[in-house]
Amino acid sequence: MKKICTLLAVALCLCACGSTLKTAVKNGAIAPAFNDTLLTGDYLWVRGFGAANPNHTTDSQRRIMSREAAVAHAYQRASEVLYGANLEANVQVVDAVSAGSTITSGTNGVISQMELVSTEYMEDGGCAVIMRLARERLKKAGLDPEDK
Repeated sequence: MKKICTLLAVALCLCACGSTLKTAVKNGAIAPAFNDTLLTGDYLWVRGFGAANPNHTTDSQRRIMSREAAVAHAYQRASEVLYGANLEANVQVVDAVSAGSTITSGTNGVISQMELVSTEYMEDGGCAVIMRLARERLKKAGLDPEDK
């Protein structure tokens, strides 16, 4: 009986998680293939990534700041899906390495109601997050990603 209950619990978890974004971290690094956005019947799912600043002296600093960058990146992806993208970029490259890049994050309205579902850290201190936004909230705000 205990085995049957355990098997039913595992099957329920697999069914419940079947339509969400899967992990983007494999062996402590970014996986070779993954989805950044997913639209299901109930949610808009988005993934964001943040890199650790090598100048931070503690693991805590690197993890906290890479998580904040990953959340900002997820907000950016949600905005692109819902409103489209109007991008202006300036990147300085020195010796084939990006020497400067800035992301400014500001959310309001329906996007600020996103919830953080998952946080994963990589071996180098980088972070991947998965956030979701209920489609019911999108409909109330007059936004339908399927029309885009």
